[in-house]
This record gives sequence, C-alpha cells and structure tokens, in this order.
Amino acid sequence: MKAAWLVVCLAVVFASAVGCNPFAPNQSVILPVTKVEAPATAGTGSAFSVTLTVQTGGCTRFDRIDVQKVAAGARMIPWGTNASIGHKNVSCPDDIRYEPHTVQLDPPFADPFTITVEQGDSAPITTVVRIQ
Repeated sequence: MKAAWLVVCLAVVFASAVGCNPFAPNQSVILPVTKVEAPATAGTGSAFSVTLTVQTGGCTRFDRIDVQKVAAGARMIPWGTNASIGHKNVSCPDDIRYEPHTVQLDPPFADPFTITVEQGDSAPITTVVRIQ
C-alpha cells in the first residue's frame, strides 16, 4: 500500500513539474490602460461594471485583470504577457491594439467608491463612483 502511495505522489510531482519550468523567464507585464469607463453613480446594493481599454499588440497579449476590492474602492491591475522577454533577436510586429475588458464589481460599496487602475511604470488612473 505504501508503494502505491509513493507511485501516486511521484506521478503528481512529475506531472506538475512538466507543465512548469522554473528556469523559464517570467513574461508577465502590467499593460498600459488608455481608458477607464465606470458609471458616475451606482445604487447601494447594485453591481456595476468597469471597462478598461488596455494596449496590446506586437509581442504583448492580454491575460487577466486582478481586482482587489474593499468597501471604499477597488484596485485593478491589467496583466499581460510579452513573448519577447527572455528571448534574443525577437522581432515583434508593429500592430498596436486597444482591447476593452470588463470587470463586474459587486456590493457592498462605500460612498465615494474609488477605482485605481495600476499601469506599471506610468501613474495610476483613478476614477470615482458616487454610491446613492
């Protein structure tokens, strides 16, 4: 029985190691945001949506938006990947794109509700939604 558990554990460790190369470069990047769309006002118990227009293209692709929410606000980080990181002599096409991505925020909300969008090296974008 112990031998069977050992085989199962080794198989799990091997399978997880195959999908993850600890020596590969981290290609994650925080994407620039060109526009943040949020309602000027929202109801106390109503969810609302926020749309971020992120810049991609070339070797950069959208991955996800991380959201950290508290009653007084939300912090959003638009993540992408840049395939040229860690690779020499890569030529990325010159095709700048602007992609809208929407996030739904659920109550509770405090008034005012401040949304902060991080942009890596650039200054964050802040917008305020009044809760009524």
